[in-house]
Amino acid sequence: MPLTISKSRIEALSDGVFSIAMTLLVLKLDVPAVMHHHASDESMVDELFAMTPALVTYIVTFLIAGGFWFLHQFTFHFIRHVDAFLVWVNLMFLMLVSLLPFSAGLMDHLVVHPISQVFYFGNELAIACLLNVHWLYARHKGLTGSSEPKAMFYVNCRVVGTAAVFAACLVAGFFAPAYSWVPLPIFLFAAVITELFIGRT
Repeated sequence: MPLTISKSRIEALSDGVFSIAMTLLVLKLDVPAVMHHHASDESMVDELFAMTPALVTYIVTFLIAGGFWFLHQFTFHFIRHVDAFLVWVNLMFLMLVSLLPFSAGLMDHLVVHPISQVFYFGNELAIACLLNVHWLYARHKGLTGSSEPKAMFYVNCRVVGTAAVFAACLVAGFFAPAYSWVPLPIFLFAAVITELFIGRT
C-alpha cells in the first residue's frame, strides 16, 4: 500500500499562500502622486478614474483567487489522505497561485494587449488545470471518501467548468482582447443558477 500522509499540512500551507497572494494584490494599487499634494478635487477624481483598470483587475483577480481557494478547500472536504504525488501537484498549484499578483500587475499596464491577456488568463487556466489533476488523481487513487456522490459530482462539474471558462477567456484574449472577460459573467451566472437548483434538490 502506498504511503499516505495527513492532509492538514497541505491545507494549512494552501491557506497561507492564498492569504499572502490575495493581500499582495491590493499592494499593487499605488496611491496617485497627486493625492500627496494640495491638488484640486477635480484632479484627484481624474486620477482615481485613471486607476479604474487597476481597480477592476484587483477586484476580479481577488474574486477569482477566492474562487480557487473555495474549490481547493471543497475538494479537500472529500480527500482523506494525500500521497507524495498529490503533494507535488499541490505545490505547483500554489506556485501558480502566488504568481497571480504579477499577472494582475501585467494586466494593469497592458489591459487589452494580447500578451497581457494570454499571460493573465494562461496563469488562471494553468491553476484550473492543476486543480483538475489534483482532484482527478485523488479520486483515481482512492484518496477520497464516497459517502456523498451527488456532492462529488457537483465538485467535478465546478472543477472542469472552471478550466473550461478560463480556456475560453484565453482564446478570446488572443483573438479579441477587449472581450476576453465575457466568459466570466456567463460562468458566474451559470454557477449561481446551479447553486439555486442544487439547493432545491
